[in-house]
Amino acid sequence: MDCGLHLFKELLNGKWKLMLIYYISEEIKRPGALQKKISVDRRVMTKQLDELVEHGFVNKVSFDTKIPKVEYQLTALGMGLLPLIMSLEQWGENNRAVLEAALSDKQ
Repeated sequence: MDCGLHLFKELLNGKWKLMLIYYISEEIKRPGALQKKISVDRRVMTKQLDELVEHGFVNKVSFDTKIPKVEYQLTALGMGLLPLIMSLEQWGENNRAVLEAALSDKQ
């Protein structure tokens, strides 16, 4: 892997990973709330969250309560992605009409 972009793609490849990082940063930390926010299959979301934990972008915190509770929080590595994610979000907003037209052409 001789390129940072290749490393980025290898570790953050997944339809929902950047969205999960973004929403965790917005204080949406519980799996059920994350699932509602992005409307993703629970199994797919859990797999991508597990990969984010494995690669050091997110911490999984388990609470030993009567009803088991799990929350996710960003690590320093995950927090370092936020400026990039916000730039991508702004780019998407700035190009919304063109991107929506491209999506409708595809369908």
